[in-house]
Amino acid sequence: MDFRAFYLVFFLWSTATSAPYPLDASDSETSTQLPVHLVQMGLGLEKIPQGAQHVKYINFAYNRISLLPPYVFHHNNYRGLHKIELYQNKISNVSQRAFRELRQLKIVDLSGNNITSIEPSTFKSNTKLEKLDLSNNKMNFFPYKPILNSQSLEILILADNRIEQIFEVTFSKLPKLRNLMMDNNIIYLIEPNSFATLKSLVCLSLANTGVFRLREDMFKNQTYPRIIDLTDTPLANKFDPPLRKVKNNAVVNLINIDRYF
Repeated sequence: MDFRAFYLVFFLWSTATSAPYPLDASDSETSTQLPVHLVQMGLGLEKIPQGAQHVKYINFAYNRISLLPPYVFHHNNYRGLHKIELYQNKISNVSQRAFRELRQLKIVDLSGNNITSIEPSTFKSNTKLEKLDLSNNKMNFFPYKPILNSQSLEILILADNRIEQIFEVTFSKLPKLRNLMMDNNIIYLIEPNSFATLKSLVCLSLANTGVFRLREDMFKNQTYPRIIDLTDTPLANKFDPPLRKVKNNAVVNLINIDRYF
């Protein structure tokens, strides 16, 4: 055999049978078993399953998960999550430390569960959180307790809960909130200054609630949202035809006209 041919065969054999460094067994297994987008819907899961650091999106909807204990995602090896979907489970208890150490988290969907309240600091450490969906739960507000403390949250969905009153402190720790959806709640009372801290608010949905008036003192320095949805509310039904979505200058006129009712 030609010397050069022998050398080439030896080189190829040695490359195929050796690795430049030892492989970590756990890394090898998780990278082949778990995709970046992990979907396990409707499998009867009762707790968050084990994951992997490279997973960015999980969807465990339509399962039987009832509890989110402290560090539940971090302890199950989810470190780089951007999006969590847990809608239509049986969640009734969310630890204020459940989402800790998830520094890239942007979207959380907890809709369709049995949540009555969450601690204000639950998402405080998730500094990139943009959207939180808590619709179709059993939530109400408390007079001296903000619903959340988040410096980054822009979209909050609270439709189809058991909200009766909005207090001055309710949204006081959400300075970047742009879209607030509270349709299909009872809501018969809104305290003065309830929306005063929401200087970035663009869209406020109060459709199908008991809202019968909007006053200037609910806001601050005439800083109003650009769109307010009042479809099927007592306030909307004072007009003929009834109001639906009120936009731009009509929002200002609506709030100013309150003094005549």
